[in-house]
Amino acid sequence: MAGPARSPSSAKRLDLERRAFLHLLRMANTMAEPKEIAQQLVVLTRHLSGCEAVAIRLKSGPGFPYAATLGFPDRFVTLEDDLCATDEDGHLLRDGQRKPILACLCGRVLSGRVDRSQPFFTDRGSFITASTSDLMASHAQTQHLGRTRTRCHAAGYETVGLFPIRRDDVTYGLIQCNDRRPGRLTAETIDLMENLAVSAAHLFQLAMA
Repeated sequence: MAGPARSPSSAKRLDLERRAFLHLLRMANTMAEPKEIAQQLVVLTRHLSGCEAVAIRLKSGPGFPYAATLGFPDRFVTLEDDLCATDEDGHLLRDGQRKPILACLCGRVLSGRVDRSQPFFTDRGSFITASTSDLMASHAQTQHLGRTRTRCHAAGYETVGLFPIRRDDVTYGLIQCNDRRPGRLTAETIDLMENLAVSAAHLFQLAMA
């Protein structure tokens, strides 16, 4: 018996996922350095997400600096590179488990400090907004965001997607997708990017072991 017919959009998404997975497998066979993988992954991410600016953060030392970016201005990358919160003397701030406190929304997603009951967090721990302007204008929603730097909004980005690269409770990094146009991440694209992050986590688990 034939299976259920798939819609053209679903078939396209499955084809994109298949090709992305095969591309990741090729990377695993030809690259050993995490930064090399990140540089290839950021190109794949922009192609699949359709967003104008994308980046990969990877674990390095106490924080998660950018390992690869595409489309972001240099100044933005410089300002946002270091997520580690510090005191007035420049010392790292740590939580009760002595882990460095990571700032802004990237830090919340990387640390798993998300409230999945809020509409801007997904069940898989990602952060998504179709409009930073609308989000910042909503006092009820910003109360649940915690302290943010608001640099994405200040830089004119409306669409923002942050996808944790995590496997077996270990966080290796994060995929970031920004666009000045609102509503660039559809439900299907979000699912695709979260699946890409899962596949990337397996790749980085091997490369960063």
